[in-house]
Amino acid sequence: MVPGFISDRIRRPPPTGAPVVPGSTPVIAFGNPTTARVATLGLNPSRVEFLSPSGALMDADRRLETLPALGVITLRGALPLLVERVWYGCCTYFMRNPYRRWFDQLEAVLRPMGASYYAGSACHLDLVQWATDPTWGHLDCKSRATLLNEDVPFLCQQLAAFGVTLLLINGRSVVREFEQTFGRQLDLVDTLRVGRQTALVFAGRVPPHIRVVAWSLNLRSSYGVTNELRRRLAERVATVALHP
Repeated sequence: MVPGFISDRIRRPPPTGAPVVPGSTPVIAFGNPTTARVATLGLNPSRVEFLSPSGALMDADRRLETLPALGVITLRGALPLLVERVWYGCCTYFMRNPYRRWFDQLEAVLRPMGASYYAGSACHLDLVQWATDPTWGHLDCKSRATLLNEDVPFLCQQLAAFGVTLLLINGRSVVREFEQTFGRQLDLVDTLRVGRQTALVFAGRVPPHIRVVAWSLNLRSSYGVTNELRRRLAERVATVALHP
């Protein structure tokens, strides 16, 4: 059974004029949020979750459900079976064809605290559930604000409904959007330096029960992040998360 608020979200179309990847479906989560105790948080799904290198929608090797694969042009009023397929595709994402080049960077941070995307004890959530083209960094301010206003309330529902007790935030841009959206300033708890690179570690809490740990480097896209810095960051994040 798909929870009612998730069914409603899957059926809700994107905002009018929003640059959502055509034919894509909302990504409720990467992995199963009903079994996860840890969640990583991003801005919105990457367009590569739906598009091949040529820019076409994935088909046989798709990572998530698409409207053509479901045989519909919209999910508004979709039959329960189609809603279930979208939800199932999200929950089983790491059992199918995950975007490992991105998620394995974060998996290395999860492991020291005994969590894993691939074991089902961690999932990934986003402030906005739609993949966009162009990417988030190239959207105009109005589009960003519209998408955030539409989708953040659903993220809050997820955090309240499921058993996630630890939220990890990767990268300064996500930290900034999180703080602005939730009206909550995270505290700087450590500064890690390896060679010429620096990583700031932050911590806080989302009432009533979720611990938040964040870091300034985007582990996927920051140029020249050394393995030593990755190792030290993973160890420090685990310490802050497990021993607040």
